Amino acid sequence: MFPFNIRRAFARAAMFFAADVVVWTGALFAAFLIRFDGAIPRGYLIDIPLLLVLFIPVKAVWHWVFRLYQVTWRAVGVPEVMSIFKAAAVSTLTIAGALVFMRHLEEFRVFPRSVLIIDFVLALCGVAVVRLARRLWQTQFDQLRGRRPDRLASRQLVVGAGAAGTRLVEAMAEYPHHVYHPVGFIDDDQGKWGSFVHGLRVFGGRQTIPDVVGRERVDEVLIAIPSASSKEIRDIVTWVRKAGVKRMRIVPGVQKLLSGSMTLNDVRQVEVSDLLGRPAVRIATDEIARRLEGSRVLVTGAGGSIGSELVRQIARLARCEIVALDINESGLFELEEEIKRLHPDATLRTLVGDIRDTVKMDWVLGSVMPRFIYHAAAYKHVPLMERDVDEAVKTNILGTLVLAEGAVRHGVESFVLISTDKAVRPTSVMGATKRVGELITHMLSRRGRTRFVTVRFGNVLGSRGSLIPLIQEQIRRGGPVTLTHPDMVRFVMSPPEAVLLVLQASMSERQHGLYVLDMGEPVRIADLAAEVIRLSGLEPDRDIPIVHTGVRPGEKLEEELATPNESLRPSPYPGIFEAVEEREPDEVMFRLAIQQLEHLVARRDDSGIRVILRHLAFEGALSALPPEGETWSPTQSRANSSP
Repeated sequence: MFPFNIRRAFARAAMFFAADVVVWTGALFAAFLIRFDGAIPRGYLIDIPLLLVLFIPVKAVWHWVFRLYQVTWRAVGVPEVMSIFKAAAVSTLTIAGALVFMRHLEEFRVFPRSVLIIDFVLALCGVAVVRLARRLWQTQFDQLRGRRPDRLASRQLVVGAGAAGTRLVEAMAEYPHHVYHPVGFIDDDQGKWGSFVHGLRVFGGRQTIPDVVGRERVDEVLIAIPSASSKEIRDIVTWVRKAGVKRMRIVPGVQKLLSGSMTLNDVRQVEVSDLLGRPAVRIATDEIARRLEGSRVLVTGAGGSIGSELVRQIARLARCEIVALDINESGLFELEEEIKRLHPDATLRTLVGDIRDTVKMDWVLGSVMPRFIYHAAAYKHVPLMERDVDEAVKTNILGTLVLAEGAVRHGVESFVLISTDKAVRPTSVMGATKRVGELITHMLSRRGRTRFVTVRFGNVLGSRGSLIPLIQEQIRRGGPVTLTHPDMVRFVMSPPEAVLLVLQASMSERQHGLYVLDMGEPVRIADLAAEVIRLSGLEPDRDIPIVHTGVRPGEKLEEELATPNESLRPSPYPGIFEAVEEREPDEVMFRLAIQQLEHLVARRDDSGIRVILRHLAFEGALSALPPEGETWSPTQSRANSSP
């Protein structure tokens, strides 16, 4: 037994062929009728069945060659109509050649050439009507429904009368039960104003949204402009909010549209990342795929937000072997199931392990033998690491050292460290440990052939434990939304954008490189929270109160992208800057400081650990170790880091 979808395809092809035979028979008979003004001579009338024996097989073969029996009802459009024209033209030329070749036969000796031309026109129109019948019927039905809409259907206003908008309207027409009722378009192109697209009026520009919403009783607005900038989306959202519409959705990006696979299920809610005001970055994905192709790639911290996104993007871009390492086995399990579902052809191996385990990491590197290492394993929560200083050092410093030294020892081609803007003149233990991790890669870049790349960026929207999920949870509970300070600003970007830029920076051929992602303008956390509340259909301080709790230990009001000893210069890659350090750490002093850190961690001497961290983060081990008894607090470091 054939699967259902194959049987259905055979049935559709048989239906098309049967209809074509009827069309071709009628077209030939009608061509003779037209040629002889309705009175076909008896000699020609007798020859029509013989001619059909020639016409039908020739036309069937050419229509099959042009794949006219493999189209679906709902997919018929301009390309299919062009294929029908080509098949009809080639069929007519083939039949004309055959008639010339067989002119010695009495039946074909005298054949009216005008019949071929008339038959071509009639057959072309008939086959096209057969293929377009369902679309034509659906259009008439939709127009009838437009005059008598279903009272339960959601009334949709589509912003954008281009390819994405028209595709959305088509998808609504094909959606079962007719739960969507498009009422018209909004488009800023004045040339389209007053025109009709798929029978729907283009009312005007975005300024007319409030009037149209009130007049047409709009329930939901769909933003169908995949190439729109964040500024344009923010402006459209502002007009929609003025109109009092709470429900807004947006189409996916240009790539999804160009793939032709966009459906109503792909239209998603407007998110904060759509409103950030950041220009779209251009990523050389072909270069990344070429470099990663056929390689083994080790991703540490693969169960976390950045690590898991790295695995997703690598699996999407290149056919390579990915080894995902994390101490969080639940995160690895979820990631493995997701990759199996979304990228069944990807080769993914998961390993549960602690980067602080020297023996285990040596075994992993020796058995996996990766070409690239993306080191995303780290503790990242500032307030927690202020309380558990020793754990921050163990993972962010000692674990990084174990993995980086192993990479040199096993000849790994490239080691990429994921760092943070909190490593710049740090005021927190977490930031200081990440800064020391950057210095480790700088120091080890002078050993062996392993290239060390450090990528530094700011807050990632929607990452685990980050601000937006926390605000969304507080909104679900009815508020209040708690923020630390009304003037706090942060550099923010989306996880896919951050990871793609990391992959781009990792293609650097430098022995050591410190790269800073162009984060755009910093965003006020208060503004970000207000947008999240509004996107939930509520108003800040009216429906959901906002409460400021004060800056927590280790936090800054503003983050920086480079230290005073670094100069930023453009890199070969758009959206990425290279930070050039003016001085290098002294390896002997650096090793001594790391050894002292290990002793202090073993004794859980938090005060001593803070002293060494401050020395390493600010001095870079260029001077003697600080005297015992000196302490470091976030308040002191904040004073030391002021411009």
